[in-house]
Amino acid sequence: MSVPERASHPQYSFPEKWVYLELPTGAEKRRSYKTMGWVRAKADWPTLDQDSYSQSLCKNYFNKAAASLLKEAKKAGADAVIQVRSVVFTLDGKAEEHPLPECSDDGAVGEVLVRGIAIKFKPLEEQSSTLR
Repeated sequence: MSVPERASHPQYSFPEKWVYLELPTGAEKRRSYKTMGWVRAKADWPTLDQDSYSQSLCKNYFNKAAASLLKEAKKAGADAVIQVRSVVFTLDGKAEEHPLPECSDDGAVGEVLVRGIAIKFKPLEEQSSTLR
């Protein structure tokens, strides 16, 4: 009997310039914005390999799902996504939200569900006129 080779997974990085776990940071920290509504995304991966539920693998696919959130937000005309959360459904049907990557695994497919709030930054000239 042979042991199957460990699957290789593409590496995804978190789109930190336009996706925020809480509120905008960096250069966008002081910009005003309007909220546009919720966006949702998910990422799946095969879990038949031996190390299918490692926390690093969960974080990797959380990053992929975060990039998908941004793509969905941009389709609606948004610039960024704030308050990104992992969503986990418990056995009793309740939904839990977590600020860190949380994944589920049914034995064949791993899954991470995420949601966040799409935002549109106000133009810089509009912000400077309101500060006067």
